[in-house]
Amino acid sequence: MSAYPPGGFDPNQAPQRWQPGMGGPAPQNPNMPQNDMEGTQPPQGSYGDPAYPPIQGYEGVKFGSMMPMPPPPMPQQPQGDPPPQTFTDMANLTEEDCRQAMIQFVSENCCYGSKPAKEMKITKFTGITAMHYVLETFAEGRSTGSANEPYRGGPIDGPQNGMAPPPWSIPCQPHQTFHDHDIKIEVPHTSVVSPCQACDARGWNYCWRCSGRGRNRCNSCGGDGKRMEYDAHRQQHVRRTCHHCHGDGRVRCHTCGGDGRITCDTCDGFRMLRCFILLTVRYTNHKDDYILETSDMPDELVRTVGGTVLFEDTQPMVWPIQSYPVPEVNQNSQRLVSSHRSNWPSEKKLSQRQTLRGVPVTEVAYTWDDQHLRYWVYGRERRVHSPDYPQQCCCGCSIL
Repeated sequence: MSAYPPGGFDPNQAPQRWQPGMGGPAPQNPNMPQNDMEGTQPPQGSYGDPAYPPIQGYEGVKFGSMMPMPPPPMPQQPQGDPPPQTFTDMANLTEEDCRQAMIQFVSENCCYGSKPAKEMKITKFTGITAMHYVLETFAEGRSTGSANEPYRGGPIDGPQNGMAPPPWSIPCQPHQTFHDHDIKIEVPHTSVVSPCQACDARGWNYCWRCSGRGRNRCNSCGGDGKRMEYDAHRQQHVRRTCHHCHGDGRVRCHTCGGDGRITCDTCDGFRMLRCFILLTVRYTNHKDDYILETSDMPDELVRTVGGTVLFEDTQPMVWPIQSYPVPEVNQNSQRLVSSHRSNWPSEKKLSQRQTLRGVPVTEVAYTWDDQHLRYWVYGRERRVHSPDYPQQCCCGCSIL
């Protein structure tokens, strides 16, 4: 029983979904293996891609792959004059702040002894402002590929309704700026209905487990129909009829329910596919940074802590920082901005944001038990970096 007229499909008639048992018993599978071993994987999707006519402007689009679409030409330099750049100052920590930070640090490490933190003598503390410059470029890339879904009836927006719009003329707005995410859009006027190639437009495939037989070898008796069981009364093993297959050696396939066929995964049993061109709009936030930290503390620690925003600017295209009193900041801002202007030619740059943070770092020199040691207090959270703290073991330490 066919759900479609001989000449093709009727968009005004709801397609009929194939159900197990429809149309009588399954015909014998011509590819059935000679032995009765179970199959290992379903055959869906092994018959090629659905037929899809070329669409003007999308001739190179194929199933299973996305083709990047270059954006229209864009200006490579920011327009107008650079905006005024003003910067915020920061305050440093006191000696008591440094001492309390170390005591808190020790209390958070269960194996650290508290005695050095309590008894240490701070001999010198130097406040340093570490600079953390971040440049972000929020860009949009577009790619197209063919997609399909089961055709369950209804109108088709195909080429008969007009020419498909070019990829970059289709409107799309990001959900949130400076965050990575994708948006998928069906390209208008590209839908066509095609017979499902994965099942030869039947709506079903032979069951991958039983290869269309509807029955599998009984695992309990190995297909013999009998199994050895211990008879306690006779005190010996005897052959008895397998109670799982009742002596037949075969059991109903639990994957297909004994029908020998399973619903096609591709068309979901509806025999036909609605094929269309899918536009994927990918928003990517490209991010680079530069850290200037002049003490011996590892620079990467600055990246993960809070600081004070000294300067922030968001523009379609930013001007590099030019007037900060630290030359290294100006030079590296110029370097990163120049790099972002030339990178990612296949994407459209939507917006840029640059942020300069000042992260407080205080280098503390102290003595304890005739040892001359150092630690660093960094970030607004006042975290401590003390790799050579003198009591880092559990033996005999007093925990706060």
